[in-house]
Amino acid sequence: MTWTPSRALRRLTAATAVATYLLIVMGGVVRVTGSGLGCGDKDQWPLCHGGLLPPLQQTALIEFTHRWVAAVATALVIALAVVAWTRYRRVRRLVVAVTVVVALFIAQIVLGAITVDFNLPSGVIMIHLANALLLLGALVWIAVTTAMAGSTRPRPSAPTLRLGILAAGATYLLALSGALVIDQGAGDACDGWPLCGNGFQLSSGQYADINLLHRLVAGIVVLVLGYSMMKLRRTRPDDRALRVATLSVTLLIVAQVIAGALLVDLNLSAALRALHLALASALWACVVITAVISRGVSTLAASDGHRVERPATAGATAS
Repeated sequence: MTWTPSRALRRLTAATAVATYLLIVMGGVVRVTGSGLGCGDKDQWPLCHGGLLPPLQQTALIEFTHRWVAAVATALVIALAVVAWTRYRRVRRLVVAVTVVVALFIAQIVLGAITVDFNLPSGVIMIHLANALLLLGALVWIAVTTAMAGSTRPRPSAPTLRLGILAAGATYLLALSGALVIDQGAGDACDGWPLCGNGFQLSSGQYADINLLHRLVAGIVVLVLGYSMMKLRRTRPDDRALRVATLSVTLLIVAQVIAGALLVDLNLSAALRALHLALASALWACVVITAVISRGVSTLAASDGHRVERPATAGATAS
């Protein structure tokens, strides 16, 4: 029960995942630079200070860029939904996965509106970030499984499956702890690293406790990911895709730890805060990619048990 998607569908799924990643990063840039109203109040949309193009001001340019990335991501999600629901409707898991993506995307829009309209209420920021990562993870899953569809790869063992799930779960937990720090405004609660004070003192206060909790979670997750990537790589040493994926995760872990330390040493500069979020989102995406590749075989199949052939033209109907 295999299927071979068209090249157009593979490109569409990859482009949608990349656009969503960029949207998350730009959302973080908007937040850390205080550019949410860079184009004026909400009644200005889609204009920017009354014009079709933004003025040459940092906050206006950042917010205007964020709006256009959001527009592109929205268009790609709609296109992916239309293609999946009409041309690949027999590939049940693809249809279900895309439907989940649409639901998460709508939830993201609603949460974003609540965040703006109610002046960043506590709790909503964390939920907003958590939902964004789920959306990105779902799109990455679709992109990778679509790329793998029709290929022949060895079936994974039960321990390999568990390692992939463990790595993904640990990374998501780390992202949630980081979202909690942002949500509670605890980013500058500790002026030392790896602990507070001069770097070796414990916290004193609720916000410092939240900050230290994130660091503790980060330390544990780094160990879990390091072990998981090493074991996954050894399961299939000749698998180039898995080797590249695990190496990417390892490098991103190192970069994320360095960025986290520099955030404290450089007093939470906006550029480093945006980089920290970008690396965290990239790490999550790469761990999901690794988990999917480690499964070894495509998890998408035609629901009626017949092979879904590659359409003769880009995006032709599944048969």
